[in-house]
Amino acid sequence: MRYSRGTRVILAFLVFMIFAAYSYLQIAGYEELRAPAQAADTAAPAEAAEAPAQEEIPVASDPQAETPAVQPEQGVITAPAQEAQPTEEPVPTVDPNSPYGKALANAAAKGLPQPPDVDVTSWEFTLVNGDHSIGQYEPEQLAYLHQTLDETDIQTSYNGNRCPVDLRIAEALIAMGRGCKDAGLPIFLSSGYRSYGDQAANFTRVCQNNGITDGKDGAGHYITMPAGCSEHQLALCCDITDRYYEIKSADIVKSDTVEWLLAHCAEYGFVQRFPAGKEDVTGVMNETWHFRYVGLEAARYMTDNNLVLEEFLSLYGVE
Repeated sequence: MRYSRGTRVILAFLVFMIFAAYSYLQIAGYEELRAPAQAADTAAPAEAAEAPAQEEIPVASDPQAETPAVQPEQGVITAPAQEAQPTEEPVPTVDPNSPYGKALANAAAKGLPQPPDVDVTSWEFTLVNGDHSIGQYEPEQLAYLHQTLDETDIQTSYNGNRCPVDLRIAEALIAMGRGCKDAGLPIFLSSGYRSYGDQAANFTRVCQNNGITDGKDGAGHYITMPAGCSEHQLALCCDITDRYYEIKSADIVKSDTVEWLLAHCAEYGFVQRFPAGKEDVTGVMNETWHFRYVGLEAARYMTDNNLVLEEFLSLYGVE
């Protein structure tokens, strides 16, 4: 078939237009595909710049991993590690002018062991003798005890059939008496508290019976104390025997009860107040039956070192 010149021109133009359209579409499609990729490439650095800095988390080391030991250089001698020394507690100092400071010094000077750190102004160390009167002192509270301690109750109301003592020593006195009874020995609380008036009457009676006026024997030692100077008025003591005696004498020392008391009284805070051989110190005749409460520490120290109350208190500067 043969086309005319005009037809061929039109066909050539159409082919050209189709080719141009196809080329345009190819180019447009490529640009659309390329644009998102470029946008992603551009955004990635920006996001990385805007992202906050992350804190670096240290990686825990393996606790089981062994650290290689550092070997000392050859020829170098390393000193062994020294153990930490415990810190010693500071030793409190004692005021040499305090009662206890004086007691330490005086005991050392006399060759005695270290005395107990006690308050010698406390009630159990009250000193009463021919040189130290307590006037018309009365105990704050008395306790009335069964005289043979077959009953161990403590009564605080007046009972003339019982032995009165200061309430503060009642339990210790009962414990000592029961210890004696548990050893199979009888006990009798002969005489405890005496009032100022009772002691005055007792002083007069004993003086008249012995033909004296000052209450002293031929050696100058008291056999009865003036009112105000007796430990019985203090109520911290008790005359203890194995039975009732109308008149106490040196023969009482021969009883097993008194022997037991002499051996064990310090275990309960008591001492024999007027022992033989100390008459010139106490100013009182030997009274084997007279026991005075001074507390456990003092009683043990006095008994172990053969001291009477005057000697014990003098260590602390009490004269």
